[in-house]
Formats: sequence, C-alpha cells, structure tokens
Amino acid sequence: MIEIQGLNLMLGSFRIENLDLILQEGVFNVLLGPTGSGKTLILESIIGLRSFQSGKILIGGKEIQNLSPEKRGISYVPQDLALFPHLTVRENILYGLRAQKKSFGVNENPLDRLIDVLKIKHLLDRYPQGLSGGEKQRVALGRALAPSPRLLLLDEPLAALDPALKAEIQQLLISLHYSLKFTALHVTHDLEEAYLLGDRITVLIEGRTEQSGKRQDVFLRPHTVKVAQFLDLRNLFPEKVLEVERGGKLITVSFWGREINLPSEHAARRLSPGEDVILYLRPEEVMILRERKPIKESLRQNILAGEVVRILDRGTHRWVSFRPHRMEVHLEINLPNYVFRNLAIQEGQEIRVAMRRESFWVIPV
Repeated sequence: MIEIQGLNLMLGSFRIENLDLILQEGVFNVLLGPTGSGKTLILESIIGLRSFQSGKILIGGKEIQNLSPEKRGISYVPQDLALFPHLTVRENILYGLRAQKKSFGVNENPLDRLIDVLKIKHLLDRYPQGLSGGEKQRVALGRALAPSPRLLLLDEPLAALDPALKAEIQQLLISLHYSLKFTALHVTHDLEEAYLLGDRITVLIEGRTEQSGKRQDVFLRPHTVKVAQFLDLRNLFPEKVLEVERGGKLITVSFWGREINLPSEHAARRLSPGEDVILYLRPEEVMILRERKPIKESLRQNILAGEVVRILDRGTHRWVSFRPHRMEVHLEINLPNYVFRNLAIQEGQEIRVAMRRESFWVIPV
C-alpha cells in the first residue's frame, strides 16, 4: 500500500493542505482535476522532485519522503516523456536497471515479456529521434516499468496526442496493467480518459481532495457540487429536503413543484429537513414514452409532459433538450442514435418523459 498522509505544500499563493491519499497495490489509480489544481505538484512531491512543508509518504509502511528519488522505488513518465536522445531504445530501457545495479539484460526475463507486450523488439537499436509519437510512448513506458517499480507515476503523458494515437496508448496502458499488475497513479484532466483507465479515481480541485472512490461511484454519485460541475454533469436542479423519515431510511425531496421519495443511500451524506440540495438526474436515464404503449408501474410517479426544444447531434448519440409545460427549466436527455431513429422525434414536438426514482441522486449544497 502507498499512502500520502497530511501533505502540506505551498507554492506562491497556491496551497495543498492536509492531503491524504491511499493507493492500493496493483490498482490503476487516476488523479483527476482541472488545470492548476495541484496534480503535478503532488506527483513531484511523491517522486522527490519537490519539497513540501509537512506530511508523510509511505510505501509498504516505510516512510520515503527523506530518501533521494532514485532510492524510492518509483518510476515517473512526464508529459514530454524525457527520453534520452543520445541513447538507443535498448539503452533507454536499461537506464533505470543500471541505476539500480540490476544484472539481467534486455533479452532476459522479465524484460523480454515487457518488450513483447510493448511490441518494441524491432526498435531496440534505434534512437528516439527516429521514432513515431506512439513508439516514443511505448519506449517511455518500457523504461519506466523495466525496474519493476513499487509505483508508476504518469503525468498527463497522453495530453498532446492526436485522438487516434491517444486511443491506441490508452488501450496499451489497459493491456499493460492487465498483464503486469503494476501500481499506477495517472494524472489527467480528461474525463473520458479517467473513466476508461481508472480503477479508482480521486478528484482534486483547488488543492483539495473532493472525492475518491471507484470510477462509477465518482462519475454517477458525486459527493459535492464542485465535483458535479467539474464532471460537466447535466440535469442539476436546486431543490430542498422536505422530510426525512424517522430512522433516516427515506428522504422526501422537492422536484419541480412535486415530491419524490428516495432511499437515504441516494444522498451523498445524511440530510436534514429544510436543507438545500442539488437533485441530479442522469440524462441517459430519462425515458421518452411512446404513445399508446403501456407504462411500467415504476415510472408512473414521475411523468412530465412538454416540448422538445432542441436536438443536438453529438455523433454517437443525440442530446435532446426538453421543457416541461408551464416551466422555464430544461431537462437534457441523452439518446443513443438507434433509439433516436426509432422514436423519430423532432424539435417542437409534444412528448412525455418518465424517470425512475433509482435514477436520482442528491448532492448537499
């Protein structure tokens, strides 16, 4: 287990205060946050490239913050990859091993397996300046993983790649992690990348950990308004807690002039009557009802009639903006293309929509 305990770091007016972070071994962890949130500062602190005011960094229960970078058992892939231009691919990969004075060679176990997974055997005698962008990415990962580090740090290494190459390296990272089971901390501001790669995701905003958990917990059940806004979640509605059932197992929340009863586990924390909250409804969970089709009992309590205001083609799906009758609010609906074609709806059309209560999530303000 890798732990960061009470990390405090100041850089000018920017502060990281009392940061705690736990990384389970063998897990691909993602540190997700907007530009300027302190992600790179944390990586530089872990690797030993930046000093901090107080705190501890532990690997396997042993403090490492006072060790020099080369003695920490950590590998680092910066955004620019930092390959040595005067060394061949073979020499780049062996660099970390030689620094640790390990004796096995590039054609011996366990490196041959790593080279096979990376598909770079034919590149071993070439120099970095003669490699493509994807080949450089593979070599940088090979150099970082060759010493079998206790922790691999990745500082937005995919940020400058074109979409096709980015998708290729993302799949490579997934394959490498599946094969080698290394522990990683990957920094990014890219939401899709974080969801695709991260077994566990920590959201960092303004130097503070806002939420940490499994990918679905973070993306589908945000704990704070800041997390919801950063994740660009749609259908966030200011509402109020009307009632909390004795025992706290059921909460009643206002929703556009009506009431909706939700299990308490649909809230980010325990709530009180009268408390202001944000009610979040996932766009892909809003169902457009077909005329003359039977309606399931689970949908009958939350049906709204209104107008299709706008339809936006997003390539793989359609965003539909729906406005209920006699209301100024808009509800966004996400429809896969095949569903959109089957419904054949148009802007200006009158429709009815339904929402299951399981699709709502409550965020404290």
